Amino acid sequence: MKVYITGSRGLIGSHLKYALMEEGHEIIEWDLEINKDIKDFKIDFEDHGGRDFCIHLAAHANVRKSFEDPEKYWQNNIENTKLVQSVCAMHNIPMFYASSSCVHNWWKSPYGVTKRVNEVTAWQDQIGLRFTTVYGPGARDTMFISKLVDGTCEYVTEHIRDFVHVDDVVDAILLLMRQDITTLDPTYEIGTGKGKMVRYVAYAGGYGHLPIKPGEECEAQDNTADNKPLLKLGWTPQHEVVDYVKKHCKPDKIAV
Repeated sequence: MKVYITGSRGLIGSHLKYALMEEGHEIIEWDLEINKDIKDFKIDFEDHGGRDFCIHLAAHANVRKSFEDPEKYWQNNIENTKLVQSVCAMHNIPMFYASSSCVHNWWKSPYGVTKRVNEVTAWQDQIGLRFTTVYGPGARDTMFISKLVDGTCEYVTEHIRDFVHVDDVVDAILLLMRQDITTLDPTYEIGTGKGKMVRYVAYAGGYGHLPIKPGEECEAQDNTADNKPLLKLGWTPQHEVVDYVKKHCKPDKIAV
């Protein structure tokens, strides 16, 4: 199968790309890192080899930074996504797109607004994947788990986060791709279903001395996924964030 992946060089996209290649699929990448801007997205039917599929992951994904330039988030996350959605609908290409657990409190940030709009503009056979807090090799160095591993985390909060490993996310996407898309729900929450308090995760990694600070108003207190529909399809997360931080964190590197 020919699979189009936008944001193919990001955390989820890069892991998904190699997993699909191992299954024998042909991958067509769209990512700024390879000078393929999503605003130019199109479907190439040359050498067509079987049923096509699109997985749209390209997006700006920082809640706090979305306040600095909401117009940029609107253009990239909404206008470009509408383009991909319309192209896929025009050619009857089934599509998964990156949504977010932020849709439950979408009004709190420009980023949340963009993810809510993505779900509104989706066509038939276009499924939203509401990712929770994804971590793992290749994650941005500004993410909480990355900061713990790098020893650059300066404080913790008492937010509850559903930390899901990127490999489990990829397994969920592959499982959904194997289903008859006409039987799928419009959206799926992709998380472990087990929230962890941020400061407890930090303590498990050896950072019990970090100060506790209140979070930003734009951040949800709890983003634990309701993953029962995904579990019914046979998905089971294999990774535990506490085990991950215990293995990878080096408290002696903590920034002071």
